[in-house]
Amino acid sequence: MAALVFFAGAAFYPGAGGIALMVVGALIAIYTFWGWGMDDLHDKFRGPPEEDGDRWPFSAVPKIKLGMWVFLSSEVVLFGSFLGAYIFIRAATSSWPVAGSIHEIPLGTFNTLVLVTSGLTMFLAIQAIRQGDQRRLLQWLAVTFVLGAMFMGVKVAEWTNLGNSGFVLGADPVTSLAASAYYVVVGLHGAHVTAGLIMMLYLMKKTAGGYYSKDSHEAIENFGLYWAFVDIVWCFVFPLFYLL
Repeated sequence: MAALVFFAGAAFYPGAGGIALMVVGALIAIYTFWGWGMDDLHDKFRGPPEEDGDRWPFSAVPKIKLGMWVFLSSEVVLFGSFLGAYIFIRAATSSWPVAGSIHEIPLGTFNTLVLVTSGLTMFLAIQAIRQGDQRRLLQWLAVTFVLGAMFMGVKVAEWTNLGNSGFVLGADPVTSLAASAYYVVVGLHGAHVTAGLIMMLYLMKKTAGGYYSKDSHEAIENFGLYWAFVDIVWCFVFPLFYLL
């Protein structure tokens, strides 16, 4: 129909009348194709009917825990970028300090065991509050705090010794590059441990006030995810900087 009107205007009605018929034919064609498109695409991009509250894949996950997972995902990107850059620099540099020549491997191993043990005590703290035992929760949080503080204390002492030995920025190019990579990555991890210690003090205060219970302890669960992430990151940092 549209083609017939369009070509009739073009062939049999020259001048303004023909142009008007051509316009009408073009509009009919546009309307026709639009209708076909609407028919073809109707309900194409609609999902199946929502039933029983299954509105999206994360509907069963509490919003705060989902937010924590999203935050940790961004942290994976952050540390992955820094560690990836470090690996690239190591691979592109012909000479690099030999493993054990700068960092004390026994001290780093001890500190790794301390931090991993703190992950275990944090898990025991979560298990305690799941059973409704606030006293054991407070005890295990305190042990976790002491282990985390010990990790940072050893790290600060190690940094002091490294600085006194000349492992600083401004030394020869290779040493300066190795020092900058070490202090940035390990310092970033140390900042996360320090933030965790501050949060732990807050949780201990709330626990002492009887705030958490068997049925309400989401903050403890979420902090356990964060502390586990800190432990896992160090399990990558330690071999990359101390053993390789």
